[in-house]
Amino acid sequence: MERILVGMDPKRTSRWAGVYALNLAKRIQAKVSFLLVIDPAAKRSKPAISNEAETSVKESLESLIEEGLSEGILVDYYIAYGQYEDELVNFIKDNQISILVVGSPADQKASAGNFKSFLEKIRHRVDCRIEVVHEKTT
Repeated sequence: MERILVGMDPKRTSRWAGVYALNLAKRIQAKVSFLLVIDPAAKRSKPAISNEAETSVKESLESLIEEGLSEGILVDYYIAYGQYEDELVNFIKDNQISILVVGSPADQKASAGNFKSFLEKIRHRVDCRIEVVHEKTT
């Protein structure tokens, strides 16, 4: 059985990565794991903003999990505290993940270089497919 990981970071993750992963899991009969990574340093420096973003992502995640379970998809949810990149890599290696789904940054121009660098670092450290989901615009 394929295993899909949706990496979520309160500062940069959109709901579309989760929606994409659930739709993919339904098509290929895969298990989906959501990993919410919370950076303790960011939480200490701006606790109010960090808590608000974290709460928003958790509410969105709960909705996605309910949706997946109602459609018969195996869904797990994990929280990790640390650096986003490191926690993703550790989870992928420890749980034999075959597909990583990440959302592209909403502000493409400002974040493009950082995001490409992030993807390259991840790609060199893991042995799984990486799917990048772009936020749907209307």
